[in-house]
Amino acid sequence: MESQNFEQWKKVEENVNEAEKNKRQAQKASQMMYRETKIPKEERQEKSKEEILEKSKRGRVAKKALERENVFETEAEKILGEENSPERELVELRKENLIKALRYEKAIQMERKGLLSEKVEILKGFDGAPSGEELEALDEVRDELGENQNLREKSLELSPESYFGLHLKQLKEYKKELEEGKIVETDYVKEQMEDIEVHLQANKPILIYGHLGSGKSELAMHTAKKYSGKEALIISGSKNISQAEFYGHQVLSIGKINKEELAGYEREVDKKYQKWVKENEEFLKNLSENEKEGEKNRAHDRILQIYLTQFKDGTISDFFMGPVYQAMEEGRIIIIDEVNAISHEVLISLNHILTRKVGDKINIQQDSGREIEIKEGFGIMMTGNLNQGQEKYVDRQDMDPAFLSRLHKIEYDYLPQITEGSLEDEAGKENELFHLILADIMDKNGNMEIPKGSEQKLWNLAKSARLIQNVFAGKEIDGAYYFKEAGGRSTKYFLQENVLSIRALENVISQWKMEGYEKELDYYIWNNFIKESTVATDRAYLYQILKDQFGFFQSDGWDKNPDYGNEGVVNSFEISAPKNKSAKREFFGPRETVEMAFGKAPERTKWPEVSNGDEMEDENIINPEIMEMEEWNDFLKKEMGDLKNEIKEVCTIESSN
Repeated sequence: MESQNFEQWKKVEENVNEAEKNKRQAQKASQMMYRETKIPKEERQEKSKEEILEKSKRGRVAKKALERENVFETEAEKILGEENSPERELVELRKENLIKALRYEKAIQMERKGLLSEKVEILKGFDGAPSGEELEALDEVRDELGENQNLREKSLELSPESYFGLHLKQLKEYKKELEEGKIVETDYVKEQMEDIEVHLQANKPILIYGHLGSGKSELAMHTAKKYSGKEALIISGSKNISQAEFYGHQVLSIGKINKEELAGYEREVDKKYQKWVKENEEFLKNLSENEKEGEKNRAHDRILQIYLTQFKDGTISDFFMGPVYQAMEEGRIIIIDEVNAISHEVLISLNHILTRKVGDKINIQQDSGREIEIKEGFGIMMTGNLNQGQEKYVDRQDMDPAFLSRLHKIEYDYLPQITEGSLEDEAGKENELFHLILADIMDKNGNMEIPKGSEQKLWNLAKSARLIQNVFAGKEIDGAYYFKEAGGRSTKYFLQENVLSIRALENVISQWKMEGYEKELDYYIWNNFIKESTVATDRAYLYQILKDQFGFFQSDGWDKNPDYGNEGVVNSFEISAPKNKSAKREFFGPRETVEMAFGKAPERTKWPEVSNGDEMEDENIINPEIMEMEEWNDFLKKEMGDLKNEIKEVCTIESSN
């Protein structure tokens, strides 16, 4: 293509990008109009402005939406020009490329799903030592999985639309999972899930360990549901937990006791329970509401057990099956949360259970030796906040090496995120924490309308969050991030209770959004995160790091030289946070959102051909559920073949250039 022609098309692309932003804003305004009036756009064409607005309870909002819809739609059409303009030709090419990219992505996903299922079946079929045939088949599947992943990464480079479309699809999935309160399946999370599933298939118990706020429990529950298809049964660990809470216990059979005896029995149990609560008032006061409730329930259960064993005749109890046996019988995962808070004497009782596998028969000694068979889907997972050399987690004890040797151990870290560098230079797939922040901020179509300069602040927030997580975890941090006392002396500091976890980030961002970005982001970081810490030195350190290293708290009214204490001691740290207004808002379309997250898209190598007026066939949605298996397999082979040929063609073009 001649240089002049190329430059002309580049200008056309700029025009189309500008028109797309206007179209996006017009579309958002149309959606708001429908939300306010419940009148479809087509019907609004036949009504007056007054008739439309009277249907809305928020007349001012509807009026603004109607104005914006008209302005942005008109501007977009003006930019795109006549019916056969170069801009409209490029729009059609972009649609075609996007449809092709989504088809290829569907084919890649379905191929990967099939390969993973095949891998599972091969592994499950091992009978003792795997045979040579099984190992060779497994090698082939693993090679094909690697090729599948390589194809997906290369398919991103086929066209700008492949890059934008597939990355936007990924951010949309993140947003949906955030809104549903699920763990977000980033690449790092998927890698850990696959590791867990492989070892569950091999009947290996799993220990997921890591630090506060990393999401260990969420990972365990999410993976358990995907693995077995059922919700996991959960045991919440504590130092007072008993074996009965694992395996089961005797319960009162009401039918065997007359009403007068039962009333007296209940009074005695309640009397003993209330006495225990009073005697342990100081201990309970220092616990969270959930922990307090758990301790009280366990105390009541222990008192109940004592009375059951002492009650006359010994004929008044039935057996209540505990979650371990229940998980075996129902084919479910059992999750033992905070396992290292449980005493060694209780944990050691699990040694025999840890070696059991699907198909084994188990005798329940507590229930007269009743036999159950372990069903498909059973597995054991544990989570723990391990101290790892620090006295950070109260009531957590070092676990017995012999017990640990029976488990497959996975250290679950905070999400990957670069902690240095500019957004322009470092945008990329490794910044998963930043991607979650963007997914939280953007709407369901990938648009963002945020105060000017917020993208840089959000980038710095992601970087600072990951660094704070490193500090909290006790990982080696460069001296630049030491705590600087009032006299200027630097000292290494370990945060005691505060970590800028995903949950903490969501608290900051959700409040910022709910108030309509009224105040600058800095205010919400202070008010909804730092200020909430009960440890003064934590507050001082967090304020210092965010101010000095990441550029927050620099605007008017923030304390530029607060008292950071002496010799590592900060007795009080309070800041009067200014309520500075946010900057004027700026609109970002999905293309800009994707480039913020993943960096610049590849250059376009193909431009529109001369239009022949034909309409493009819309093959956007391919649903394998309504296709015959043979038909779907043929489609899959064709799509994968076309994809490989296109990638070869692009690689040839690049090498010739």
